[in-house]
Amino acid sequence: MRRLRAWFDTNRRDLPWRREPRDPYHVLVAEVMLQQTQVWRVEPVFERFVAQFPTLEALARAPQAAVIIAWQGLGYNRRAVNLLRCATLIVERYGGFMPDDPQTLRTLPGIGDYTASAVCAFAFGKDIAVVDVNVHRVLSRVWVPQATEADLLPRQQVQALARSLLPRGGGRWWNEALMDLGSLLCRRRQPRCTDCPLRVRCASAGTMAPPPQQRRTEPTYRGIPRRLWRGRLIAILRQQSPRLVADCADALFATPTAGDQRWLHALLRQLARDGLVVVTGETVALPGTEFAVGTYRQ
Repeated sequence: MRRLRAWFDTNRRDLPWRREPRDPYHVLVAEVMLQQTQVWRVEPVFERFVAQFPTLEALARAPQAAVIIAWQGLGYNRRAVNLLRCATLIVERYGGFMPDDPQTLRTLPGIGDYTASAVCAFAFGKDIAVVDVNVHRVLSRVWVPQATEADLLPRQQVQALARSLLPRGGGRWWNEALMDLGSLLCRRRQPRCTDCPLRVRCASAGTMAPPPQQRRTEPTYRGIPRRLWRGRLIAILRQQSPRLVADCADALFATPTAGDQRWLHALLRQLARDGLVVVTGETVALPGTEFAVGTYRQ
């Protein structure tokens, strides 16, 4: 523990949402942005987002379209809608004060077990184990020999291990130290074991083989993942909303076929269910801009 603390004091990442005094709103925004997104992509968007919406109250008052536009660069735009709903409920139910217990936080839109624990630990200093992909990897490797760099212990086992190791009164620094260690040294591929402060007690240091190659499978169209099509369509609407569906098809496909148009309508129905667009006849818009008549090509 002393080795880890000494390493962390020198090598900790200077992230804007970690700056003191901790702002629970900033921590919430960052944790939602960090869901399925790398830190280097989140940092510039986070700075821009909190400058535009500096408080929970400011975010709760914002038009949904403005929030989706401010989310540009992160993808998974449904998180922006959930964050707006979350801010609205915190203002309505709790007077703008962030709940500081995981059970209450989990009742809010888009807040699962991990995000609730992270907000409590990092915003309020609660002694709660926070197991992200980095912590999962570090604890798996240190406590049990892993044959390859891809091998991990079962998540429930790591959760129990993390809870047992959590130092009393040190929940914030301990979790952040393990996360930074996993990000900077105990990386998914080619870990820097010789520089690691836990090397002397790590069961896997210097022994893991490279991971086997795995092919990622996800829904695609024209060989492009559906999530990228979703992002491209939202980007088109960020530039101009509302628009004719036919205009969107032209922007996406240049010369769309009948099959492209059918697929686009199915994609729009999915985005509408997620609350990211409003479809009215042959017009599509970001929520809150659907009545801005005359801004699309006739």
